[in-house]
Amino acid sequence: MLNVPYLRPQTELSVNGGCLSTTWLKDRQALVLRKTRPGFDAPTIRIITELLAAIERGELNEIRYLVYDFAHGLREATRPAEGFGEIAAQNSELIVDTPVITLAWARGLMSGSDFDFAMHCSAIVAERNAHFSFSGDAADLLGLYAAVGRTLGFVKAERLIENNAALTAEEARDLLIVRDVVEPQAGTAAIEHYLAQFGRRYNASHAIFRAQRMVQPVVDRRSLAALERH
Repeated sequence: MLNVPYLRPQTELSVNGGCLSTTWLKDRQALVLRKTRPGFDAPTIRIITELLAAIERGELNEIRYLVYDFAHGLREATRPAEGFGEIAAQNSELIVDTPVITLAWARGLMSGSDFDFAMHCSAIVAERNAHFSFSGDAADLLGLYAAVGRTLGFVKAERLIENNAALTAEEARDLLIVRDVVEPQAGTAAIEHYLAQFGRRYNASHAIFRAQRMVQPVVDRRSLAALERH
């Protein structure tokens, strides 16, 4: 059982440096996980693993939406800690067996493991000033390459990485990486406004996202990890 009361109006989570917090939007049945440090260190992976496991066990059945709020600004993601591939896959598969839609909320720079993890959500929503970077060590971008390649095709994904491309929110939307682009607002205001509109088509959206995930299963991250080691 979780020892963190996630479904309170606002809860600070026990992570080094206080980089994670949750906000429960009761009227929208949405849990917002706000992440203010780029990348995925070991404590962050542990918290997200616990959260996803609790949802899968039905302990948080009030949730319809799990929103990852990438609020780290313009800082680049560091190389993730061990276990990142597992939580990315677990997050991707959540839509198949639960009623929860996962949304990645992009506010600033999305790069490396942050961009990779966002691609393993049901959809990405980007504020207008967000950017999506394909720059970095090729060995560290295998997961992102696989995730983007599944959406765009692997030739296009390879070219984006080879060119160290940086996409605006609108460009990412045009490539179908981003679902919607919205105006930035402080706190969770933009998220609440978006879900107020999105929630009206929750059932249809869940069915579509679930079907997409079943047709396009996640790439085996264990194979990617083996490639990275060599």
